[in-house]
Amino acid sequence: MSSRHSGSSRHRSHQSSRASNENQEDLVEQIKTIVALLYEVVSDRPSEWETYLPSARSAMTALDHIRFFRDPARYAEQVWIIQGLQDYAYHDPDSGCIRDIVEHCQASWLRVLRNYPDSVDTLAGLGSNWLLRSQATLARIQREEGNDSGSSDNNEIKICEGSTNDPRRQGPLYVEARGYLQPAVDFYTRAVRAADALGTTGGDLLSSAAESQMSLGNVTASPSDERFFTQAIRFLRRAEAIPGYSLSVYMQQYLNDYGRYVS
Repeated sequence: MSSRHSGSSRHRSHQSSRASNENQEDLVEQIKTIVALLYEVVSDRPSEWETYLPSARSAMTALDHIRFFRDPARYAEQVWIIQGLQDYAYHDPDSGCIRDIVEHCQASWLRVLRNYPDSVDTLAGLGSNWLLRSQATLARIQREEGNDSGSSDNNEIKICEGSTNDPRRQGPLYVEARGYLQPAVDFYTRAVRAADALGTTGGDLLSSAAESQMSLGNVTASPSDERFFTQAIRFLRRAEAIPGYSLSVYMQQYLNDYGRYVS
């Protein structure tokens, strides 16, 4: 009898495990449906972002519950989900972010990075997380000081012109901006290095890496700022040289205006 009882227990355990796996997969599909909707909201109707905040947060809770980002076999899904949540959290980066979602995305990227330490997508995702986080501070600097130290849409960065130190660059807003932008530069630099090793370095990655360098240079006092501007120009030159790739109007103008200063 004990043998029959033991066999029955194993059968029930197997059934329970299978049901649990099926339930988890159902939950993953529900999460993916929510994230697909968030991608759509950001693309087509960003002004309605607040309507979808409870759904986004419920997706985060579910992801944590099933420890989704610990499974190395789901890498592609992980990247897609984190990117969707991150795009949603930064639907208007100049105005700020949805902080709890941004922080969840950062922690999730880092979790994936443990399994894939040279993942270009993950390193770039972390770089983007920090770069976008800086945008509200950069926009505030621009508003409060009336200069062009703001986001990449309209800042004009002086390079190699022998400018003197601006004492405002030691102020709290500049310190805060550097705190966001240094990790952005670090992660984008690692992403470019990883892509170079694979021979897959694309223009968008190089342009984003250049933007992080330019932004950090713009909130850093001379002469330390020069190395960031120099690296930005080198990234933009590489991007421009990629067949079929076109820099944005702003990036192309920056390269045309300041490239001559960098050998």
